[in-house]
Amino acid sequence: MAGGIIEGKTIKGSVREQADVCVIGSGAGGAVMAKELAQKGLKVVVLEEGGNYSSKDYPKTIFESFMKLYRNQGLDTTLGIPAIVLPTGKCLGGTTVINMGTCFRLPDYTHQKWEDLGIKGYSAKDLAPYYDQVEEMMSVRRVTPEVMGRNGEIIAEGAKKLGLHPMPILRNVNDRCKGCCNCSYGCREDAKEAMILNYIPRAVELGAKIYCDAKAEFIVHDKEKVLGVTGSIRDRESGNFRHFIEIAADRVVVAAGALNTPVLLLKSEVCNSSGQVGKNLKLHLCGRAIGVFDELIDGHHGVGQCLYIDDYAELGIMLEATFTGPATEFPGLGGFGKELWEHLKEFRHLASIGVMMSDTSSGKVTVGVDGEPMITYNMNQKDADALKKAMLISARIFFAAGAKKVLTTTSCFPEIKNLVEVEKFQDLKVEPGQFLAMAFHPMGTCRMGADPKKSVVSPELEAWDLKNLYLTDASVFPTSLGVNPQETIWAFATRCAENILKNARR
Repeated sequence: MAGGIIEGKTIKGSVREQADVCVIGSGAGGAVMAKELAQKGLKVVVLEEGGNYSSKDYPKTIFESFMKLYRNQGLDTTLGIPAIVLPTGKCLGGTTVINMGTCFRLPDYTHQKWEDLGIKGYSAKDLAPYYDQVEEMMSVRRVTPEVMGRNGEIIAEGAKKLGLHPMPILRNVNDRCKGCCNCSYGCREDAKEAMILNYIPRAVELGAKIYCDAKAEFIVHDKEKVLGVTGSIRDRESGNFRHFIEIAADRVVVAAGALNTPVLLLKSEVCNSSGQVGKNLKLHLCGRAIGVFDELIDGHHGVGQCLYIDDYAELGIMLEATFTGPATEFPGLGGFGKELWEHLKEFRHLASIGVMMSDTSSGKVTVGVDGEPMITYNMNQKDADALKKAMLISARIFFAAGAKKVLTTTSCFPEIKNLVEVEKFQDLKVEPGQFLAMAFHPMGTCRMGADPKKSVVSPELEAWDLKNLYLTDASVFPTSLGVNPQETIWAFATRCAENILKNARR
């Protein structure tokens, strides 16, 4: 089969294909599967709901980037208290096109949680060869001083004064990175090694065929094993139906993400004998602490996410020096009217810590009335307390670095003027609904496990209920990871492809 990328606008009629494997989704999990399986000679067809974009034709404005590269313009929001914005990508390459490029291996405490759940084969030693492989393929390296930017530098200075251990973040980038801070809008320099620069072109070279603007809608099966996938070609701008697409395949890999994978399974009425499909939604709950300095920081000059502090990781708290352009940094600032305007005038004097917390809360994903994911999630008090703690830790870091005040994303103490106030707020109870919260990295909605009654897929990532159906996205993670997940998704997908090939040779 000749490989290629086919865009919806070029398709003139219904599509029917025969393949060894149909992969749904072209992000961190799907692209890896496509390349690994095609490399071994399997006939691979990929269905990607989003459009095909590259650095040559990325949208020219940030507004357009959100309209074209993000799912629902980046405004997917949970139903619950508080309402939480949960942005994900929708384009060839998935969220890897619009994320910050941050890479982590699983921390030891997460490995231990999985061992305690009876999941074998996922120790640090077990996963190390797969991490090694993907890190080489994806050019994973630490942020260098040349592109760190003053935001990371000043946060590191404050953290070290408190005896903490800031470290430059590992990212999937090449030598073209200039630290322009535009990672989340699509990298125009082709510096961030998103899937569209490596795994996808390699898969195409090896014969994989990728249909863009192609929405998978139903998994075809005979109640014992998968037979293929049916779906539709959509108009990229309007989303309107254009043509049917049908892929007959011996194996199906679903890598549509933790929000869309469970919806596809639920609509197809498969793999839910355990009742766990769509449940156990885990998020990395995020807030922002912003230090205001007399010094000129220009936080938007330098790598957007450049530094991390994991001294509190066992409490579920990860602090990451994170800054973006004005259009996406401003919504994290509190206040209204004149108060907000005064904050905005200080933009060049701001430094920002992204607070990322591994949740103990749990939500669910169901099929909405429009057939799309409906996300229900309520933050519990334990997580609210941890977010408050993380905000106050961040404030101490900023004051140690010389900040004159700190802005937070909670209505209880939106502005902290000094260290005395930090101690004052220590005992203040903050309700979940008092946070302006975002979340990233949805996980867990089709979790793997050792017990078919309590999980959706086996530790080999094959569905318990349907032979030859595999899941290779963050939906399979049995707990919150505590770190950015893309590298672990790559490693899981590489391992799963290896298992599929072993089974194919039997």
